Amino acid sequence: MSIVEWIILAVVVLGIVIALLGWDRYRGGRKTVDNSAEPTSEVFIDPANGKRMRVWYNAKTGRREYRPE
Repeated sequence: MSIVEWIILAVVVLGIVIALLGWDRYRGGRKTVDNSAEPTSEVFIDPANGKRMRVWYNAKTGRREYRPE
């Protein structure tokens, strides 16, 4: 094998190792928390722990969150 083939092999192996370790997940820095959810009038009892939970709706994402009261 020539030196060029060895370099290509090393770059490919290094790329695979970096991809498996998830190295690129640290590039973006910290993610900001989206606190734009608004409470709704919907309340229910959580069957797992018996506590009252309120439904919060985030209009930006369309997701419903459940938070204890």
